[in-house]
Amino acid sequence: MTYPLLFPRGECSCNTGMEHVEERRTAKRTRVTQLQYYAYRLSQRNGFSNFHSSGKFFQQYIVDAYVKTEDSRLHFLPQNQKDLRIELYRGILDALECRARNENILTGKLIILTSSFQGSPRHMQQNYQDAMERKFGKPDLFLMFTCNPSWSEILNCMEGVQRPEDRPDIIVRVFNMKLKELLEDICKHGIFGTVLAYIYVIEFQKRGLPHPHILLTLDSESKIRTKDDIGKFVIAKLPDPCTDPRLFQIVAKCIVQSPCELSIYIILLRGDKKGLNFFITVWQHLASLFCLHSIQRL
Repeated sequence: MTYPLLFPRGECSCNTGMEHVEERRTAKRTRVTQLQYYAYRLSQRNGFSNFHSSGKFFQQYIVDAYVKTEDSRLHFLPQNQKDLRIELYRGILDALECRARNENILTGKLIILTSSFQGSPRHMQQNYQDAMERKFGKPDLFLMFTCNPSWSEILNCMEGVQRPEDRPDIIVRVFNMKLKELLEDICKHGIFGTVLAYIYVIEFQKRGLPHPHILLTLDSESKIRTKDDIGKFVIAKLPDPCTDPRLFQIVAKCIVQSPCELSIYIILLRGDKKGLNFFITVWQHLASLFCLHSIQRL
């Protein structure tokens, strides 16, 4: 057993012969997949669960579950090459066989990693081609949205001595709901104007937090062209700590990169003009547009 503390009674894990219950069984799918099994195991249920309260053991279990699921998907490809219409890649196979004959080497058994496998080179190339929007033109806005482990929705789900990093399943679910709300505000409610097209990718930072990069293409009436248009959406200053202390603390804690930036703002609030002589960067109250359409805002 790999996890005697998680399964002290020696419970069985997922196997290839595990069948669906009667109400979820279909004509095409009678057995449980690796992904379905681990989605069931990771779900939170009523009562105490030593499974979700095991800290780093739970994190390691999730990593092992991901590796086993990927291995199951990879194992499917060699067994179903004919069903995946590999004859469409006949030209590639002929070229490899011709090169092998010229170099007097054996090609072995060729396995085509199709675009249906997530993360494969063909899958990445297909997504790249789909992202090239010649019809709608180049994007107008680039947004980043970082997951915060101190969100109340995440902290309220912690039990006992649990910490946010001990529950990556909750972090991902809360982040996904907030991302959907953000996209709904942008695309449906039109906080930036009418959106013609959008695309986003999600990456996980070193701390394990999801982080999306969003590109937005606006219609002609909503495009940003002047300084006033920039000022509607971009504010490069801290909120007033007297009138809005809660927002000030959030921005100072989550957005300010260093204590130096916070010191500049405090000096400005005090009206100490001599203190600004210690800083090289000149404070600007308005944005400026350059001919290359880049924006400078300090």
